[in-house]
Amino acid sequence: MGARGHDARNQDELQDLLLESEGFSDFMLELVLIAAAGLGSGKPVLCSITVEREGFPLTVASSELDAMVLDERQYAFDNGPCLTALRQQRKVFIPEIDESRTWRDYAREIGSSGVHAILAVPVEAGSGTQAALNCYAREPGIMDSDFVSAVEAFAGSISRILRLALRFHLPALAGADLGSELRARGLVDGAVAVIMVRDKCSRAEAFAQLSRSAFSANVRLGDRAIEVLREARRARGME
Repeated sequence: MGARGHDARNQDELQDLLLESEGFSDFMLELVLIAAAGLGSGKPVLCSITVEREGFPLTVASSELDAMVLDERQYAFDNGPCLTALRQQRKVFIPEIDESRTWRDYAREIGSSGVHAILAVPVEAGSGTQAALNCYAREPGIMDSDFVSAVEAFAGSISRILRLALRFHLPALAGADLGSELRARGLVDGAVAVIMVRDKCSRAEAFAQLSRSAFSANVRLGDRAIEVLREARRARGME
């Protein structure tokens, strides 16, 4: 679907979608599925939306699990296309990931995913919060100039509704409450990604390791995830 197709889904329709959704997660899932279905001219595209506050990024919705995993690999390194797009508020377009010198390390990390091209576009999310719409294509030729224009148009069209959604459904995310369900999930996902990279293990093994360490320390899973993320930051000299 091109930019004109996305323009047809006006703010009233998006607002109705928000009001009819049972919660923030449901609304964001609908939003990202709209993006995945409407982009790529019928060819498969993976889409996700990343939101970051206070240095903690999380994938709030993904059209497929693979998109979330691709995001999480970036969280583990605290660097990547989507994090750059939201933190620097600029488009990051990688038409051929294997030929990119800038993202060589990330390309090596996701080599087995079969991803050919990546596009990350910032979405204005309001004060104190950053967001980006991320697209991954496994087939060449999908991300042409029309595709890039359509993604930028869609990202622009959802900015206002995303700000409303954050205020309407997730007041905890706009504050410092680490106990919200979605934020806790994001922290756990990020910690699992760190363990996967650090120990070169599968997602299931990393989650099991995180769970065991939380049980041994007699702490909640989310609290243990925060410790893992902080340990990773200290190891990179960020704290």
